[in-house]
Amino acid sequence: MDQRKNDSIVPSITQLEDFLTEHNSNVVWLLVATILSCGWIIYLTYYNSRNVGLILTLVLNRLYKHGYIHIGSFSFSVLSGKVMVREIYYITEDMSIRIQDGFIIFRWWKMYNPKQKQHDPKAETRLYITVNDFEFHVYNRSDLYGRLQELFGLEPTIIPPKKDDDKTRENGRTRTQSKIERVKVKTESQDPTSSWRSLIPVIKVNVSTGRLAFGNHYQPQTLCINFDDAFLTYTTKPPSSHLDQFMHIVKGKLENVRVMLVPSPRYVGLQNDEPPRLMGEGFVVLQSNDVDLYYYMDEPGMSSLKVVQEWLCFFPEGLLPTHWKSSES
Repeated sequence: MDQRKNDSIVPSITQLEDFLTEHNSNVVWLLVATILSCGWIIYLTYYNSRNVGLILTLVLNRLYKHGYIHIGSFSFSVLSGKVMVREIYYITEDMSIRIQDGFIIFRWWKMYNPKQKQHDPKAETRLYITVNDFEFHVYNRSDLYGRLQELFGLEPTIIPPKKDDDKTRENGRTRTQSKIERVKVKTESQDPTSSWRSLIPVIKVNVSTGRLAFGNHYQPQTLCINFDDAFLTYTTKPPSSHLDQFMHIVKGKLENVRVMLVPSPRYVGLQNDEPPRLMGEGFVVLQSNDVDLYYYMDEPGMSSLKVVQEWLCFFPEGLLPTHWKSSES
């Protein structure tokens, strides 16, 4: 009796096939395929990028132990060469970088000419970066304070000492020399046409609503630099000295720039020297509608490193600064 009731409630495969045959199975399967397709499209549109971002966050934090990395969502398109990200956080003990959203476009369809000049600022722009709501905050210098503690013979309370620090100090010059030799071999064997600068000679960056902050809650004021839009172009040029490899060049334009001293939110000390006036968020030190930016820096070559190495040989071991003794610096 119970078996008959179960058979009547849950149909068997034979009964299901007979039912679909009697009621035109093509319409039923079309309805099922439509529902599944709609569900898959909704998942790809709203949830797939977030799940990929969660997986990348777990993997990166598992591999990288010196800070916290968060990726809210991540998606890419091979056809358009676009990588889109949202809610990017990079937090360490000294600084933090936050990006609300942005995307990177790599124009892979541009013709690549390996014989083109690497230092040509008018070359094709294959890499384009757009960032919205960029925030860069420096609130500590633990590495510098750790060197000062080591220089004055204090106990390392900021950065715990490593087990092989003594061996590193003893073999500092030997390891530095071997490292320079490895760099020399790598530099001499490198083909100029195989460098990434020949593939991407120019990089354009567009930042919308950026902020740079320097300070913490131990200081009464925090230096903030705000701007609405920034249009930057990065390229390389021949070096100013024959001892260097090349020169980094960053040109750009910033709009509505304000440099302010803002009261630190959680400052608990005494306010001895107050700013003369507060306008809006804080005391405005500098304000301009348009700011032209030009930054250049030479990349040291093997010859420059060799000159520095020979110059350091004239100093006794005890007179060298602490950060020059380390082989990793």
